[in-house]
Amino acid sequence: MINKSLQAELDELVSKREQQAFVELAIKKELHKTRAMKADTIEVYVDGGSRGNPGPSGGGFAVYRGGENVLEGSEFYGEKTNNQSEYLALRTALREVFAHFPEVKINCFMDSQLVVEQMNGNYKVKNENIRPIYEEVSRISGQFKGFQIQHVRREQNQRADELANQAMDKGN
Repeated sequence: MINKSLQAELDELVSKREQQAFVELAIKKELHKTRAMKADTIEVYVDGGSRGNPGPSGGGFAVYRGGENVLEGSEFYGEKTNNQSEYLALRTALREVFAHFPEVKINCFMDSQLVVEQMNGNYKVKNENIRPIYEEVSRISGQFKGFQIQHVRREQNQRADELANQAMDKGN
């Protein structure tokens, strides 16, 4: 609460209409922020990689809700192929998201066209080293209210790429 002398000074400098407009704008901003936080769809950016194929590998993910980064992480996977690390990164991301936000729809973005096309059923999973991870990721993704995955260019996946590189650095 504002004291009377300060209110009198404020009234001299700023009209009541301007004060009310300021308060209404602040309330609208907070409502928008609250609605965004309650949104039932989140964006998950995922990247995995290896230095060598196979080589030291890792993955990273960044989760956004209403445009705000709400969760991120990375993990070192040891000696894996690039494709294995991409799937392992997706598995790590979905596990973490489910642990924190089980009742959401996921819009997932990866720069691995192979993983995206396999998850969307457009490519068959032929590699027997990938199949068990693919099946687990498919099972986890099916537990959300909705799951979509799409391919993005590497430039649109920068934070996940940074986190994947940090994870790979742990193996050096």
